Amino acid sequence: MSWTPERIDELLRNVPPEPGVYLMRDRAGRVIYVGKAIHLRNRVSNYFQPSGDPRPFVRMLSGILDRIDTVVTTNEKEALILENELIKKHRPPFNVLLRDDKSYLYLRLDTGAAWPRLELVRRRRDDGATYFGPYHSAAAVRATFGLVNRHFGLRTCTDTTFRNRSRPCLEHAMGRCPGPCANLASAEDYRDRVEAALLFLRGRHDDVRRLLQARMHAAAEAENFEEAARQRDRLKAIETAMTRQAVVLPTTEDLDAIGFARSGDCAAFAVLRFEGGVLTERVPFVLDGVVAPEEDLLESFAVQYYGRSPIPAQVLLPPTQLERTDPLEAVLAARGGRPVRVHRPGRGPAADAVRMAVHNAELLLAEGLTSGDTRNRALARVAELLGLDRPPRRIETFDMSQFQSAEPVGAMVVFLEGRPEKRAWRTFGVRLEDGPGDVGFMREVLRRRVARLDESPEEVPDLIVLDGGEAQLAVAVEVLAAAGHSIPLVALAKARVVDRGFGPVERVPERLFVPEGAWGVADGSTFRRIVPEAHDAGLHLLMRMRDEAHRFVVTFHRKRRSKRETGSVLDAIPGLGRSRRTALLRHFRTVGNIRAATLDELLQVPGLPRPVALAVFERLHDAPPGRPFVAAPGRQNR
Repeated sequence: MSWTPERIDELLRNVPPEPGVYLMRDRAGRVIYVGKAIHLRNRVSNYFQPSGDPRPFVRMLSGILDRIDTVVTTNEKEALILENELIKKHRPPFNVLLRDDKSYLYLRLDTGAAWPRLELVRRRRDDGATYFGPYHSAAAVRATFGLVNRHFGLRTCTDTTFRNRSRPCLEHAMGRCPGPCANLASAEDYRDRVEAALLFLRGRHDDVRRLLQARMHAAAEAENFEEAARQRDRLKAIETAMTRQAVVLPTTEDLDAIGFARSGDCAAFAVLRFEGGVLTERVPFVLDGVVAPEEDLLESFAVQYYGRSPIPAQVLLPPTQLERTDPLEAVLAARGGRPVRVHRPGRGPAADAVRMAVHNAELLLAEGLTSGDTRNRALARVAELLGLDRPPRRIETFDMSQFQSAEPVGAMVVFLEGRPEKRAWRTFGVRLEDGPGDVGFMREVLRRRVARLDESPEEVPDLIVLDGGEAQLAVAVEVLAAAGHSIPLVALAKARVVDRGFGPVERVPERLFVPEGAWGVADGSTFRRIVPEAHDAGLHLLMRMRDEAHRFVVTFHRKRRSKRETGSVLDAIPGLGRSRRTALLRHFRTVGNIRAATLDELLQVPGLPRPVALAVFERLHDAPPGRPFVAAPGRQNR
């Protein structure tokens, strides 16, 4: 279904040219998407332009969109806040939705209590207490929890137990608690313990170290050596915990570095939390079924994430994300009650932190792409793109590599159910049976691969992917037709930028080419061109396979070239293995002497058959058998 001018006018009739939020609803009145804009009418009208919004779900709107509601706001900051609230309320399927944070832990310390204690809690409340977190790793936060209680001496009993106890517990007997329940500790001493614990949790480790050192020296001067030993043990434990921190930034402020990575409709975020400049936590998020553009993704994620997490003084973002940061800064400052700087560092330690966050996001994305739901969705999308009856189970991808026509090689990469099956990967040394050039190389490799299909029918692929365009596809159609096989084919041509030196630069996207007509029946002369959306899940799976094939074949090609450039002239002579090559060198001492020998002299080498001796003689020089070869004076091969 396509948009008609009448239908577009009807939908835009009540959309004002002001800042605000728009809600798209289906025929049942359900909200399917919530967005914000500085100019609502311009933004909404962009959905109905043929070359307007590139997101995949936009193509579906003509079949499901019934009406558009709007809410006008004063500025973009208010629109951003309202958008987040409406997303949480309606949970529209085409927006980014973060899962609930019930699995994350916080450390809570109520400094307003008479005898504060450190607690592990699941929710952050506005109760005046100091919270640290959220922590994604339960093991890490529990280790911190035990460290603080053990070495700073805070009570661990509940408030009810504390009020009703008159004798100290086992924790006091073990030296882990000063016993405030039995009036064995002064309020001043206990407050010092709380302040030291707060300094440690806030990442101010140097201050904690100086404090413990001062207490240790004071106890030693007072000849209270048991207390000095306890302070020494605490100092050692704290220093050990501090050495586990991998990254320290030259700042005393709290900041977050957000990394982002995306492939198709799977996106990953990694938030690296720095408390007082020290890396304390990595908070991961992996989202499936994402259709929003990247700038919307990052902004929506930040607004939702900081709706439940502590807001630092700085938020660092990747350089290419989120062109305008002013609205997000205003929202975070209003929530945090203090100025917040959102920026994209280009160099220095802050840029290093962002690069580390991006790398963590890329690793999370790689894990997310291997999940069953993501793989199944991508395979189903491949089948839909190519018109297959069912998602392909076994996919084989082919690529060629050469350097100035030297050492041409090919490679086959196999994916089973969307995952690499490396045991089935193969490399091919091209024999130049079909002439030079990538097309000739591809024909030879495919013919050799197809010839083995009858021997292993269980390895017949459901889809063959070629790195290239129409020329490679025509060769594959020809080879399969000659062998009598009917296997779906697709050629994947890389995106490129065309700069002709005049006019605008043309950006050519990734393109798929498939044969017209029935699979394996086409004559190789007509092909259908498919240009998927930039974040299509099926396209990204095919691109991943192509990239793996390219990496695999290039690695093999480099090994072959390195071996040829550093190898011996005796290598690759038919029948001349390691033992016979060793026998030759022992007999003649040098390659130069072997080159100067006659065929009769070569035949005198023990264990060297006549055919092999003849092959060695012909490889080392072009002289006919029986004529001695005289090396040039002063020249000797090694």
